Amino acid sequence: MSDAYPEYIEEFSIEISDFNLIGSTAHIPLPETIPKCNNRIINIQNNDDWYFGWCVLGALHPVKVHPERNPHRLYGDFVEELNIEDIPIPVPVSTPVYKKFEENNPEISLCVYKWHNQNKCLNFRYVTERRGDEYKQINLLVITEDDRSHYCIIKDLHKLVYNHSKHKGRKYLCRYCLHRPQMPVKNRSVKAFYNHKCMQPNPYRIFWDLEMLTEKLAPEEKAKLTHTERLQMHKPCGYCYVVVHMDSSLNYEIMSHDLYRGPDALERFITKIEEKLANIQEDLSAPAEMIMAPGDLKAYNEVTECWICKGPFLKLAQEIVQKLEEAKHNLLEIKEWETCIEKEHSKKKEAQKRY
Repeated sequence: MSDAYPEYIEEFSIEISDFNLIGSTAHIPLPETIPKCNNRIINIQNNDDWYFGWCVLGALHPVKVHPERNPHRLYGDFVEELNIEDIPIPVPVSTPVYKKFEENNPEISLCVYKWHNQNKCLNFRYVTERRGDEYKQINLLVITEDDRSHYCIIKDLHKLVYNHSKHKGRKYLCRYCLHRPQMPVKNRSVKAFYNHKCMQPNPYRIFWDLEMLTEKLAPEEKAKLTHTERLQMHKPCGYCYVVVHMDSSLNYEIMSHDLYRGPDALERFITKIEEKLANIQEDLSAPAEMIMAPGDLKAYNEVTECWICKGPFLKLAQEIVQKLEEAKHNLLEIKEWETCIEKEHSKKKEAQKRY
């Protein structure tokens, strides 16, 4: 009946259930600090927890028209290509998980980046160890919102970092360090090692350790400095050192050592080290006998390159060799003449020296 109405109402209640259209870890919009135009980021609009897999498949099988829509229809036929064994779904932001994914998929080289909202720049989250063109390169951007995370495809890394510098041309960056590679310059592109003295072993080495105690500064000590805030002072309390010697056979031997703890540790340590340095200098200044094994002289005469830098010896011109021979001959004549003078006119030589 159209004019019917209830006489009374026993109970009236409204029940509202929680409804989430895309799930707790599904699609997340890009941060506002990321350039909106021409950023070359594909943010797949998924409604499940398989956003990491959709991004990888989207990078492997690019679509020209609306690649962000309906990933089940666009990339569903390629799901079997990925091996996600022992990988949690949804994929967390975790380096061990990324490494496990690369182990399961040996043909993929994965790099994951994150966007720094405050500095408006791109930072690393995971960088692969696989380098080379034989791998399929996958660059992903991870964005977080509270406890949620989401992955996006970086289609062109160079355009995403277009605003990182004032240079408005195309930027060619390395995906492993995000720096612009420097092209080699002619005559300045070869790096060589020239500090050959560091390749020779040291005959003596001193290993030492100086221990400190921290003490709080008094108010009058803090007031001595105006531009620096001093909180503590390091006070030496002990030391230990070991002197190691190496012989001609490259055998190491501990020559001396000392361990001390006391209030005068610093003064005692300096005194001891100076004494050891004086003893080492005295030992190195004394002439030592050259020890040569059988065959060393023959090897010395036949060698054609330096044993330190491995470079060939310079071949002198014939004119220079002739001048060296003449100088050597003249030097021998002078020494022979001096020897004769000493034998025949020894008294005259002594008088000249006294004069």
